[in-house]
Amino acid sequence: MAKLDYSKIMTKLRIAYRKLNRKSKGWVRIFRIVLDRLGKSQATQAAAAMSYYAFFSIFPLLLLLIGFGSFLLNNEEAYRKVIEIATSIIPTAHSLIEANLQQVIELRGATGSIGVIGFLWSSSSFFSILTRNVNKAQNAPRRNFFEDRAIAIGIVLLLAVMFALSILSSTVVTFLPKFDIRLWDGSLLQDSTLWKYFLQILPIIVSFILFVVLYRYAPKKKVRMKGVLIAAAFTTIGWQLASKIFSWLLNLGYIQYELIYGSLGTVVALMFWIYLISFITLIGAHLNAVLEEQYVRRDVFNKRPDHYKIDQFQ
Repeated sequence: MAKLDYSKIMTKLRIAYRKLNRKSKGWVRIFRIVLDRLGKSQATQAAAAMSYYAFFSIFPLLLLLIGFGSFLLNNEEAYRKVIEIATSIIPTAHSLIEANLQQVIELRGATGSIGVIGFLWSSSSFFSILTRNVNKAQNAPRRNFFEDRAIAIGIVLLLAVMFALSILSSTVVTFLPKFDIRLWDGSLLQDSTLWKYFLQILPIIVSFILFVVLYRYAPKKKVRMKGVLIAAAFTTIGWQLASKIFSWLLNLGYIQYELIYGSLGTVVALMFWIYLISFITLIGAHLNAVLEEQYVRRDVFNKRPDHYKIDQFQ
């Protein structure tokens, strides 16, 4: 039996890699560097830690949003709106989230200002460790505890503002049929295909904006917007694909945590889902960091004298 010549195999793989990298205009190399950085930074362990903190931050965050929403709606409508948004983002635990929220609300009653502050602090724990890992991906200087927590609270407040805007947009959609707004072809705006597509992509646009804010302002350094936009688009698409595929597998019965974990199956599914989206978010953070390094090198190279550039390619 002939022995495999591993040196020839590796040579062929290198040649294939270089060809593929040239055809992709360098994107294969970029993602190879991203994967290498993910391994060196122990991103899987970081995503696991993020899922742990997220599990304890979800319900305080949802209760906080209900508290904010009650200023614009009655308590029941605010509760239903939060449930609708939560289940659209977390497709694995509708019954778990709704049952626990309902029980907590019944036990606590109305939420006062002290309770809102407590929810704000508790819900920021996940975002604190999230911003810390995004900052670490950029190799930026570390922030102290209070800086991390301040940014995390800022993200929570931004989510509250987004939630308020979501309520206002729903109000606009509700009252839209009362206004006779017609398009260029004479059809009503609310009955048009364009409006239906807009309502479908609106959550995606909101997610994209949130990731832009995260990747731009979480690192303790100046980051170019071009890389931020690419990384935010990658993470947004990754979240959408992961959500669709995971929900599809659950609905078809390919993933049945109840067979192993029993009544804890829903909790385990929720934890795994949070771990998955946390890891995708970290991939986007490292992609942003790699792109930033590429842009810095390109800028440094372009600022060099022309005779030095010529010498470099000879």
